Amino acid sequence: MRTDDIRSSYLEFFRERDHVIERSDKVVPGNDPTLLFSSAGMVQFKSYYTGEMPVPYRRAATAQKCLRAGGKANDLDEVGKTARHMTLFEMMGNFSFGDYFKREAILWAWEYSTQTVKIPAEKIWVSIYEDDDEAAEIWEKEVGFPTDRIVRLGAKDNFWGPAGDTGACGPCSELHLDRGEKFGSTKLGDEDDDRFMEYWNLVFPQFDQQKDGSRPPLKNRGIDTGMGLERMAAILQNKETVFDIDNIFPIIQMTEGLSNVKYTGNPTPFRVIADHVRALSFMIADGVLPGNEGRGYVERRLLRRAARFGREIGLEKPFLYEVTRTVVDLMAYQYPELKEKQVQIEKIVHLEEERFAGTLARGMDLLEEAFGRLDKAGEKTVSGKELFLLHDTYGFPLDLATDIAEDRGYAVDRDEFQAAMNKQRKQARSAWAGSGEKSVAPVYRQVRDEAGGTEFVGYGTTECQAEIKAIIRGGEKTGILKMDEEGEIILDRSPFYAEAGGQAGDTGVLDAVDGDAHVSATKSPLENLRLHYVKVTKGELRAGGKVTAAVDSEARAATECHHTATHLLQAALQDIIGEHVHQAGSMVSPDRLRFDFTHFEAIPSERLQDIERLVNEYIRSNTVVETENMSIDEARKAGAMALFGEKYGDVVRVVKAGDISLELCGGTHVKNTGEIGMLKILSESALSSGVRRMEAVCAGRAVDALQGLETQLSGVARLLNVGADSVLARVEGIMEENKRLNREVTKWKQAAATGGSVDYMSKVQEVKGVKLLAVQVEGQDANGLRMIMDKLRGQIGSGIVVLGSGEEGKVNLCVGVTKDLTSRIKAGDLVKQLAPIVGGGGGGRPDMAMAGGKLVEKLPEAMAKAPEIAGKML
Repeated sequence: MRTDDIRSSYLEFFRERDHVIERSDKVVPGNDPTLLFSSAGMVQFKSYYTGEMPVPYRRAATAQKCLRAGGKANDLDEVGKTARHMTLFEMMGNFSFGDYFKREAILWAWEYSTQTVKIPAEKIWVSIYEDDDEAAEIWEKEVGFPTDRIVRLGAKDNFWGPAGDTGACGPCSELHLDRGEKFGSTKLGDEDDDRFMEYWNLVFPQFDQQKDGSRPPLKNRGIDTGMGLERMAAILQNKETVFDIDNIFPIIQMTEGLSNVKYTGNPTPFRVIADHVRALSFMIADGVLPGNEGRGYVERRLLRRAARFGREIGLEKPFLYEVTRTVVDLMAYQYPELKEKQVQIEKIVHLEEERFAGTLARGMDLLEEAFGRLDKAGEKTVSGKELFLLHDTYGFPLDLATDIAEDRGYAVDRDEFQAAMNKQRKQARSAWAGSGEKSVAPVYRQVRDEAGGTEFVGYGTTECQAEIKAIIRGGEKTGILKMDEEGEIILDRSPFYAEAGGQAGDTGVLDAVDGDAHVSATKSPLENLRLHYVKVTKGELRAGGKVTAAVDSEARAATECHHTATHLLQAALQDIIGEHVHQAGSMVSPDRLRFDFTHFEAIPSERLQDIERLVNEYIRSNTVVETENMSIDEARKAGAMALFGEKYGDVVRVVKAGDISLELCGGTHVKNTGEIGMLKILSESALSSGVRRMEAVCAGRAVDALQGLETQLSGVARLLNVGADSVLARVEGIMEENKRLNREVTKWKQAAATGGSVDYMSKVQEVKGVKLLAVQVEGQDANGLRMIMDKLRGQIGSGIVVLGSGEEGKVNLCVGVTKDLTSRIKAGDLVKQLAPIVGGGGGGRPDMAMAGGKLVEKLPEAMAKAPEIAGKML
């Protein structure tokens, strides 16, 4: 059976048993801030088990794309080394929410395994939790499974969860395939049990793990199963590893073709590359972009690991972006987002590869030198300090260096490594902790359950009558807010838009008979719960009281102008820059808009003017802006654009501006584009790899911005004593004159420093048989020191020259080593030890290196210590 056929047969099997077939969630969970990634099929259903959300159905089944590359769920180090571990995989799952339990889950798993896909019954073994007599009885008495093939294991193997720090968990029963003695003579449950391939885990969620470690019963006891699609394909296609199946092996073949190296001779690099490229493709398609923390850090680490393994098979130039095409070809049928985002995937991966290529090449060379030194000394432990310097100076990833060392059979001095990298380690640990979002306080769920949700009426009005359903102050419920007190108010209905989708929450007032309050912000920490952050400005407000809720209509109108303008801006960007442009985030407020979008280089000023001009044409067209609620499938068929990385429900709100723009959006908008007045782009800059940020203002704010620029231009023109239209030419002339004068000054400084008044050669000393000159030169910048260095290094013939200059809180250091001595001492190594003395850092080539610092008063000390430091290095 092909992998696609297995997926279809599984979902159809459970559809016939009254399961609702749900779409896969994104690899970034939309409902759990404690997780970096969706690590299991049950993640999107977590709130159903705990009772936090009403259950819309009692049975469901999914094919879920999962990622395990960080935190508790981390298979990264095993990828390529075992037959079964992957970072990105598909988990087939069937779920019960307060409906069927162990009996049905076990019987159906047995039926699907032995009758639908026809795995020989005698090859299946079962494990259960050591105390789960109920599961044992079902297997033995109802299935008729042989007792001698049922293995009881402890919590490490057969107690699942939670998926994060808290949530549903419980005992489980696993199905394993006995692959025969050729894979070993181990017993099921052994540490190294390659003989047995677990392919299905039946989890019986019975408990709700709390932060304090307690496990009260779940409100909705149920079933959560996970069948590894790739493992099942390996079983049914009679493959030894998951990497040899029909929807992964073509990725390996693609890499073989690029490298001209055979997979069979060294399979590990090919497997790692195939796995990591799959993960990268799905991460980028779901909106994750490379970065230095959290999810972005995981993505960057996967790419760099894959690139490093590429070097092992001769692929030193960027190649991963080409391999992503095969992933799209193989999996876009099931996951169309791969095809939709194919351009972004390729360009982001290519850009990251290019940026990392130099770092990787230099780092590998330095590691090889370190390994060579260890081999000569007969040692097998890499200094932790050496790995720290490799990271600190060249940006070589620490985990990658450690991986390489261990793969080559060297140990790492972990104590020394830990001491040198304590700060970086803390940052890395914090990156695995979760998305960085705060968990929702229990009081909000309590209030929503008791008071019910808030009806939002703000699309059609900015004012309505409402009842105060609850008041929260200091994290606790209260019945009253008095004069000058601050709190959060929940109304039964509200015209206030709650902060969401990048749009700022509304501000305004609540007006009651006995008091008034200013609303400073509106947020929605839970679905259907709208919090009005207030400060009482007169009298008091009480729960149960009636109020007039009025939005600041002027601020709302300005926000709507900026929000609709982001839609027009995206349309203009796609028209002028290219269809690969997609929204990657936004912020719209009364004051301005910020629009983040996928693009891979700075936009020239001429193109920015074209974009601005086109948006203003859209505005002047006075096109009607309409909204409509429709199913997600209808919206996609209509061509509506979705926010990059956002998760949507079954029914979505579509905002249409004539033939200009069609987007999924829950925000508020103008009725006609003409209301926006005008748009002025303020800036365009890089945000992260493959993502740019544009800021702009509309309507009255745009007029303010233009008048501000005009005031500045007029002021500069007055200072230069020219007309505004001549400012540019005058400034260019002044700058050219300034450069000429600087060149003249530099020449005079250098002539003074190297003239006959100073006999530098009389200051040369000898250190371990090597001539060394260490002197302080007044009034020189970095370029000046370099030119003086060239002259003095020629005069010394063979030796080391150390120059320093400091003024106005800045120190410049320059170290030169003649070519005949670079095998004994390197300029870059010497300057790196001198720079900390003056509060700075630097580096460079073996024969010439520069550094900067800010402790001018320490410069004489650095010059004095230069001979001592050089002597130790020699």
